Amino acid sequence: MLRDDARPLAASPLSGNASGGSSGASGYPDGLPARIAPLLVFVGSLLLYLQTLMPGKAFDDWGEMQTVPHVLGIAHPTGYPTYIVTAWLFELLPFGSIAFRANLYAAVCVAVAMAALAAIGIRLGVRPAIAAVVAVATGAIGTIWASAVVAEVNALHLALIALIIERTLAWSDSRRPRDLAIGGILIGLALGNHLLTAFTAPFLVLFALWDGRESLLDRPKLILWPIAAGLAGLAVYLYIPLAASGNPPLPYNHPTTVEGFLFLVMGQQFAGQYQGLFSFDSIGRLIDAVAPFWKLVGERAFGLIPVLGIVGLGIIAVRRTAFGVALLAVLMMSLNIWATYNNATLEHYLLVPWMLLGLGTAVALEAAARTVARWVLPPANELGGPLAALGGAAMALLLIASNLPDVDRSQDHTGDVFVDQMFNSVAPNAVIISWWGASSPLWHGHYVEGRRPDITIVDDTNVVYEGWGTRENRIAAVICTRPVYLLLIMDRDVDEARAQYDLVLDQTVKVGAGGPSGQWERPVYRVNPKPGTCT
Repeated sequence: MLRDDARPLAASPLSGNASGGSSGASGYPDGLPARIAPLLVFVGSLLLYLQTLMPGKAFDDWGEMQTVPHVLGIAHPTGYPTYIVTAWLFELLPFGSIAFRANLYAAVCVAVAMAALAAIGIRLGVRPAIAAVVAVATGAIGTIWASAVVAEVNALHLALIALIIERTLAWSDSRRPRDLAIGGILIGLALGNHLLTAFTAPFLVLFALWDGRESLLDRPKLILWPIAAGLAGLAVYLYIPLAASGNPPLPYNHPTTVEGFLFLVMGQQFAGQYQGLFSFDSIGRLIDAVAPFWKLVGERAFGLIPVLGIVGLGIIAVRRTAFGVALLAVLMMSLNIWATYNNATLEHYLLVPWMLLGLGTAVALEAAARTVARWVLPPANELGGPLAALGGAAMALLLIASNLPDVDRSQDHTGDVFVDQMFNSVAPNAVIISWWGASSPLWHGHYVEGRRPDITIVDDTNVVYEGWGTRENRIAAVICTRPVYLLLIMDRDVDEARAQYDLVLDQTVKVGAGGPSGQWERPVYRVNPKPGTCT
């Protein structure tokens, strides 16, 4: 085992030791409370998420992430191969529907992230009871909780970033080469799951290099451990060309060429949505985003965790400067990306900032407990820790009660109802012309559940990547030989089709757009050719 003897093992940002025992060889505190606290957080968080889990099919990207892994297809940019492969493996579990298993995978990922958050706090000298209750409270923040109840890549992203931070701190505490290797493979896999990792992981890598510089200078070959492991993790991207070569049911953009592969994994389709990232303009947008951010703070966490979180992160920066600076850099970069991408509308880009503020909250409560112990006379000074833990528990209960109505999807069957309604009503051999939000649950029913093998589902992406040019051209190819149905979210798109075809209202359905649940009533039209078109 190698460690930097110039610094104490398991150095804490707080003076003293309240983490439940001395540190073991791994740098993690010994003692049952420290060992069991993350496990209790995992179980408690998972039970909470299970009570609010969406039971079935979802719309939009959420529906796609329920479907693509099962058919081993290719997801929209950036492809998310780590998610596709791991979700496919998770969905091998022999219970529940595939959609339910995909949703359950999200719950497990977020529970893992909160367990890792508790472990990080304990490594930083926070006593286990405080670390545990604050981790549960953090998991009850509306943004984080919402990501745990329905399938999406963001839950896995949060789990991987939490584990990277924990292993980075483990390396700092113990100097074990295997922690470098584990951190490396986690970073590689995280990059294969979400490119947001490219904007956060470098700060943690720089901290690991700086903090372990003496050990690395003594044994330079140690640096090969994380490099090799990271490349092994990045190898997950080989999944994309391999899957594309097999022509799966849902091969987004058919990336069988180098150009197509790069277009997908670099997210070039969405590059225009980043507004001045890494420019002076981004600072202005970050400032402009302060008001909507604090609005979210009030809605999701009452302002408690952000305020305490900033205080706690400041304490870390003072007591363990390099690590604290790395965390603050990750926080600011994540906030900057959220503010500059898509007009600060993607709330899940705040998952990592919320987690970091949760960590800071645990540290702040521990500091408060130790302040009481230092300045209050015995025996009252022993009450600081229990009172801080009770405060954290009260915070968790308050957040659970407040956010439960908004995040609970346990009775949300809108995706299942929509698919049943469509599949039970369209004529044999029908073609359904739809858009992304409504296509994904239809894909799930068609490809995963094997329903209505006679129909064809045409999405806007099919129109573009199959070279049809316009939706109307795709309709023209089948209008004389097959029944055609049109379901679109925008009235202007319907008007464009009406200019060339006769549209007859068939039914009205509730669909989702920009979210996993059905919330918009939209008409479904039977498309008929103009007189004399088909002769």
